[in-house]
Amino acid sequence: MPRPKSHLRNTLVENAMRQFWVYGYEATSMDDLVRATGVGRGAIYSDFGGKKDLFLACLSHFQDASVTPALAIVEAEGSGIEAIATYLKGGVVRIKEIGFPGRGCLMGNTLTELGPHDDEIAKVVRAHYDRLTDGFARALANEIDVPPTQMEIRELAGFLAVSVQGLWAYARGADKTGNLARKAETLIELVELKLAAMSCKAEPK
Repeated sequence: MPRPKSHLRNTLVENAMRQFWVYGYEATSMDDLVRATGVGRGAIYSDFGGKKDLFLACLSHFQDASVTPALAIVEAEGSGIEAIATYLKGGVVRIKEIGFPGRGCLMGNTLTELGPHDDEIAKVVRAHYDRLTDGFARALANEIDVPPTQMEIRELAGFLAVSVQGLWAYARGADKTGNLARKAETLIELVELKLAAMSCKAEPK
């Protein structure tokens, strides 16, 4: 009887994603994936064609399973700086639940490992950063009564997106939640200061 592909595919991808997330792409062999997923080589090749296609499926699954729920508060209509702060606090809590040192962000890890060498994967990671920047930009714009130029807001949002990824990367070598939480709070304070400066600049004379 053939394996129920549609039923097992999500479990296979979830388990493979966890393997890649902890050990990275290059350090994960097909044997590692067989052990992590409990699915034979032939079935993996049948469903995905190979390691890279499975990895791309894992990146897509990461967006659906991890990024979308976490970022929902930021992407919600009318969100602001408090939503961004809540998003960061939630990230710190999730890292604490998993345990230190953290795993980082799968997208950030992938950017460092494969981004410079694989255009297809780099495109997927850039889309992730664009999503973060778009969400942050909309939330930040809601904090200013007379918004500055779109470029100024987007530059601040891009800085925030890169800084957030830096926080998750830092967690890979951190051992105290408090230190990470304080860094997240400092980041929000810096963004609030910048927003205040932008608001003053944008006020009609």
